[in-house]
Amino acid sequence: MAETIRELLEDFKARTGAEKVVLVSRTGMFIEGDDLDNQDTFSAMSAIVLGAAETATAAIGAVEKIVVDIQKGYKLMITSAGKKGVLAVISRKDHWKELAKLKEELKDLI
Repeated sequence: MAETIRELLEDFKARTGAEKVVLVSRTGMFIEGDDLDNQDTFSAMSAIVLGAAETATAAIGAVEKIVVDIQKGYKLMITSAGKKGVLAVISRKDHWKELAKLKEELKDLI
């Protein structure tokens, strides 16, 4: 069983075939994950997008995930990882079930 955040993220990638997996703080600071060319901007904007969605839907219900369809068949999935984290995944498939499991596994580490 994985014991560190890095191990959990790497295990998730191995199981799903996701291209990139990143964990950031709610303030947009990179915590762990894959390198991206625009790491700081990606981290900050992932947190901002999730926060904006949560604010916009506060009276309706909690945000489970945000999915952005990207060119060339890619998807960006953003979801909360407890009260302090944001998970962002770039993949060609929607891995919601696996992502929900990863969120649970990260709860004790964040």
